[in-house]
Amino acid sequence: SCLRGAFLAFPLALFLLPAGCGRRKLSSDELERNRLFAEILKREDRRTLGEDDFFPRNLHFSTHPEVRQWCAVALGRIGNRRALPWLYNALHSSYASVRAAAAFAVGEIEDRETLKEEFLRVDPRAASELVAALDDPSIQVRMRAVEALGKAGSPSDSVEIIRRLHALPYEGSPVEQTYLRLAITALTRLRDPSAVPALEKLAESPDPEIQWRCANGLYGLRARKARSTFLRLLRSYNPDVRAHAARGAGICEAPDLADALIPLISLHDPDSGKPNSLGVRASAVEALGNLRNPGAIPAIRKALQEAPIVRANPEQVNFAVQAAAALGNIGAPEGKDALVPLTRIQGPAAVSAVIALAKLSRGNATFFDLVRLEDFTTEAARRAAAQALGEVGGPEAVRRLKLMLIQAASERATAAEIRAVPAAVEALARIGVEDLQTIVEPYLASHDGVILRAAIKAYKPPPRRKAPWKPLVEAYQRMAPGWDLEAKVSALSALQPWLSEQDVQAVLRSALGDRQRNARVAALSLLRKAGATDVPDDPGPSESATTDITYSILAVSRQNRTVATLETERGNIEIELYREDAPLTTANFISLARGDFFNGLSFMRVVPYYVIQGGDPRNDMEGGPGYTIRCEINMRAYEKGSVGMALSGKDTGGSQFFITLSPQPRLDGGFTCFGRVISGMQAAQSMTAGDKILKVRIEEDHTLFDYRRY
Repeated sequence: SCLRGAFLAFPLALFLLPAGCGRRKLSSDELERNRLFAEILKREDRRTLGEDDFFPRNLHFSTHPEVRQWCAVALGRIGNRRALPWLYNALHSSYASVRAAAAFAVGEIEDRETLKEEFLRVDPRAASELVAALDDPSIQVRMRAVEALGKAGSPSDSVEIIRRLHALPYEGSPVEQTYLRLAITALTRLRDPSAVPALEKLAESPDPEIQWRCANGLYGLRARKARSTFLRLLRSYNPDVRAHAARGAGICEAPDLADALIPLISLHDPDSGKPNSLGVRASAVEALGNLRNPGAIPAIRKALQEAPIVRANPEQVNFAVQAAAALGNIGAPEGKDALVPLTRIQGPAAVSAVIALAKLSRGNATFFDLVRLEDFTTEAARRAAAQALGEVGGPEAVRRLKLMLIQAASERATAAEIRAVPAAVEALARIGVEDLQTIVEPYLASHDGVILRAAIKAYKPPPRRKAPWKPLVEAYQRMAPGWDLEAKVSALSALQPWLSEQDVQAVLRSALGDRQRNARVAALSLLRKAGATDVPDDPGPSESATTDITYSILAVSRQNRTVATLETERGNIEIELYREDAPLTTANFISLARGDFFNGLSFMRVVPYYVIQGGDPRNDMEGGPGYTIRCEINMRAYEKGSVGMALSGKDTGGSQFFITLSPQPRLDGGFTCFGRVISGMQAAQSMTAGDKILKVRIEEDHTLFDYRRY
C-alpha cells in the first residue's frame, strides 16, 4: 500500500492526554529513564545520530541495561552506517539483552535488499560479526543474530545456519523453538538453493509448526524439486501444514499435482468428510491456478457452486475471489462459463472475475457481450473495469478507456470516476496506444499524487525526442515542499535512463536539499549509480513537527496498557497496542482513532489466510492521512492476529494498517508490528473487501503516571 504526505504533524499531546488517571510519584531513577527514552525517541523520529556522543555514551556506559537496548534498536531504525562500529562493540556487552538488540540493529542497517536499492554494498564485517554471535552463550542473542544474518548475510552464510540447525532438538524449549523458526526464515531470505535439502529433512519433524514453516521456507526458495515433500505434507491432519504445502505445490510445475490439490478446494474433504478451512481452500485453488492445468476447471466450478456467494457467507465470497483469479491464471477458455455468473454478483467476487474473464478474452471483442461494464459503478468496480479493458485490448477497449478519462475530467465527475483515472492510464499503457504520450503528459501536471504517479509510470517518450527527461524534471519541480512523497520519489526514480545527462544530475543534486528525507534518499541513490563520488554518505535528518513535550508524554505512557476496539460490520475486534515497541506508531493510531479518522473506512484488501488491510480514505490502497510517519521495526513476530503498518517503502506509513490472518514470518522485521488482536479474531477472518469500520474506541490504563503533575 502507498501512503502519502509530508511529515508527522498530528496533535499528539492533545490526543494522548487522558481524561483521568491514577496518581503515583515517580522515582528519580524512573524520571531519568523517561528522559532518556524521550531523547532516544526524538532522535530516532528525526533519523539523526546528533552531533554529540549521546548514542555511543549511552549504548556502552548507561547504568540502565534497557537504555542501552533502546539505543541499539534506535540506531538500527535510524539506519546511519556510522553507527556500525558502536553496534559491533555492543555485540560484546556484558548484558545479553544489549547484545541481542545490537545484532537486531546490525540486520536493520545492513539489510542487503535496502542497500541494493540505494546502490550500496553490505559491510563485510557485518556477516562475520553476526556469524560469531551465533555461538553466543545466550540463546536470545543467537536468535537475533540468525535473524539479522538472514538480512545482512549472503547465500554462502547459510552453511553456518544449517550446521547449527542440525544441533537443535525438534522438541526443544519454547525459546529453542523460536530460534529454530527464526533460522528457517533466515535460510529462506538468504535464497541459497543448498538450503533446500536441510529444510526438507527438517520437515520430517512430527511438529506441525516446524512442518508448515519448512513448507513456507521451501516455497520462498522456489524449491520446485521439493515435490515429494509438498505431497507428503498435503496429507497432514493440520490445516496450516496443508495450506502451506498446497501453496508450495503450486510452484512445482507439475500439472499432475492437481489431483492432490482438487480435494482441498471443496468445503469438505471428499474422503474424510471433514471440513476444509478457508486457508486450505484458498491456498489450494491458488496453486491450481499456478499449475495451469485446465483439467482442474470443472472442480473449481463445482466448488464455487457448493454454497451461495452472498455477503452473509463471507468464506465463500473470499473463496470465489481466489477461484476467479485462479481461473484467469489457468488461461483456458473453458473457465469463462464459471466466471460470467460471478461478474453479475456485486462485490469483490465480481471485481476479481471481470479481470480474470478479460485475461481469457484478450483481443476478443466477445468480452463485451459477456459483461455489462456499465454496472461496475463503485470505486473498486470501476478500477477493475479499467484493468479488465487493459487486459482485453482492441479498439473498443481503447474507446471505453478514453471515455473514462473524459468522464473523469467533467465538472460533474464522481469520486469513483476520478479515482479510476490511474487504472485507465495504466491500461492504455498496457495496450500501447499510439497516442499514449499525448494522453499521459497532461497528467504529469496533476495535483493528485496517485494520478501523477500513474502518468510517470506510463511515460515512455519516443526515441528521438529532444530532452526526454524534461517533463519528469518539470513534474518534480512543480511539487511543493510538503507534497506527495511517493510522487516525488517516482519522478526522481524515473530519471534513471538519463543519469549521464548533466541536466538530470543537476536536478538530482538539487533534490539533495528536498525537505522530505525519502526524496533525498532517492536522489542520493541515483547519484551513486551515476558514479558521483562527491555526495554525502547520509541523506540527513527527517523533519518532524512533534514537540519535546509529546516525546516526553510518549516516554511516560509507554507502559500503559491500551486497547483499541474496532467496531466493524462483522463484529468487534479488540487490539492491544504495543506502546513501548512502537510508541510513535501507536500514538499516531490513537490520535487518528480519537479524531474519528477511521469511521466509515473499509477493509479494501482481503487476502484469505494472509491479511485484511484498512485505513485508506481513498479506498484504493493509495491513500493516507496527509503525512507519513517513521517505521519502528521491532522484534515482535507476525503471528496470527498481529497488527502492522502498511508501507510502500521505508518510513512511508500513515493510516493504513493490516491484521494477519495466519503467522507471516516473511513480514518479521520488515513492517512495524504495533499490536495484536486479543478478541474478535473471528470477525477479522469473516471480513470481505469493502466491509466497513464503523468506529474505533480507545481504552487506556493510566495508573502509571499523572500527566497533569508532570
